[in-house]
Amino acid sequence: MDVTGFKENLIGLLHGSTLNKVKNFESAMQRAANTMLAKIDPIDTMRLAALSSTVHDDVYNYSLPSDYKKIIDLYPQTRRNLLDAANRNLTERFDLRKKMVDKTVVIEGSEGSKIIRINWRTRAPKTLNEMNTLTANGTWSAVGSATNALKDIIDYFSGSGSVKFDLVVTGDGIQNTTMTDVDLTDEDEVGDFWVRFKIKNSDDLANFTSLTLRWGNDMTTNYWTGIAQTAQADGTAFKVGWNEIKIPWSTATETGTVSPATVDSLRATVAATAAITQIRIDKISCSIGRNFDIKYYSKFLLKNSAGVFITKTTSDSDTIVLDDDCIQIYLLETLIACAHQIEGEDSEFDINFAKGELEVLYKKYRVMYPSMGKQAISYYGSSPNRNRW
Repeated sequence: MDVTGFKENLIGLLHGSTLNKVKNFESAMQRAANTMLAKIDPIDTMRLAALSSTVHDDVYNYSLPSDYKKIIDLYPQTRRNLLDAANRNLTERFDLRKKMVDKTVVIEGSEGSKIIRINWRTRAPKTLNEMNTLTANGTWSAVGSATNALKDIIDYFSGSGSVKFDLVVTGDGIQNTTMTDVDLTDEDEVGDFWVRFKIKNSDDLANFTSLTLRWGNDMTTNYWTGIAQTAQADGTAFKVGWNEIKIPWSTATETGTVSPATVDSLRATVAATAAITQIRIDKISCSIGRNFDIKYYSKFLLKNSAGVFITKTTSDSDTIVLDDDCIQIYLLETLIACAHQIEGEDSEFDINFAKGELEVLYKKYRVMYPSMGKQAISYYGSSPNRNRW
């Protein structure tokens, strides 16, 4: 049904009067949609999409589709077997057991948006440098006018330490050209590099712009340069604390001719708008991810003429992606939203009528189409919480 047909049906429920008294009718439809979606998971809103990032071992944070409402399933795009099923955990349980329990997910909030954390062992990464000290694997030294390149055994992301330095001007950083060779033949131009770094306070965060990674056989004639990363790997903005970025090899630029079998040099540089002290960098690795699909309920009920799903109508030709067994629920919720606004002599009757109808329709819909959303379990072997309403 398009918005024009929806309005015609709604006018009938409003005793044949017009919608002229309803200011911002599009917003009333949106409020009604939000109310309905808080109560049921319409089967018509199920969608299947590829995760925007491949899934890697020891990398846990990933972005969700913009219209995500509730997860139904998560699985590899190819070669799925009987054991490829993800359990949804609560946040604390996921974090405590992520090194021990495979194939678990958790949905979390981050800076006003939702992310999915995934623990799914796919293919072990290759660590280029643990960065536990300045000299454990080659020697880390300052790049440009950077100063105070030191080891930090108190504040680190993994292992037993990190490397810190002070950035004087934009483009400063650290490099290591004497590492043990790492064979990245399999990862050549298909793998992703991962860098973890820390921003210590809000002032430094405001000055921090991006981080660029260079890798190769040396740092002067034979190396790759990745695209400067301006956000975290999961799509969220940089934050105070430890950040994790992904540098795709496929988008990097090669200088000279690099032998992927003998990568022994790394350089990390920072673009900033002012000096920053004590930037910490830890554990640089490379891995090949696996493509995953996510099946989920969408929070968007509308689709425009271009086929794009939207949350709020902008044209009477927009399509409402609900079948007949759910469209009546949406109409009645919209009737309530409009009656509240009109405040006419029939408003109380309309609201009470709609509530009575909805009580029956919601119960019937939940029986016919029970939610397939994946419920969180509090511990391994426990049952999901079924108290959804």
